[in-house]
Amino acid sequence: MPQQAVKTAGYLSVVNEDTPQDRKRLVTRISTRWLLSSLSMVRAFGNGDILDGLILLAITDANTRHLNGANGAYQGVGEIPPDEARQPVSVYVIARDLGLSYETARRHVQRLIKSGRIERVEDGVVVPNRVFAEQETLGLTSRAYASTRRLIDQLREAGAL
Repeated sequence: MPQQAVKTAGYLSVVNEDTPQDRKRLVTRISTRWLLSSLSMVRAFGNGDILDGLILLAITDANTRHLNGANGAYQGVGEIPPDEARQPVSVYVIARDLGLSYETARRHVQRLIKSGRIERVEDGVVVPNRVFAEQETLGLTSRAYASTRRLIDQLREAGAL
């Protein structure tokens, strides 16, 4: 069985070209490293609380999902959507999307409102654009981009893409 040594993501692994299971293991290790790195960034976005970070990301996604796409606006790092371009989302939807009880989501949202990280508006909650203009958040955005590029490069190097 032909074998090839593949070094990627700090791992040296022997990949049997005829055995897809070996490649699956390597891809799983690469993906796991990316996921753990991403979770660390989510925790930082939540000021040390991973659930706050997940809720902030879910609200952000819901607020700006309509702006996605190849011709979408505000795609550059410095092109932060203004508050009026964000669509509010209900706490119920966030709880449902994250698989949380409504009460857990509501408690975290209340804490995030008190800290100024999100705002309650008429139809739900939004993460205001000033949160994304903060130096720390801009740094996390750059780290997330670099981490995702690295993931893609490592998966390509491992022959998974």
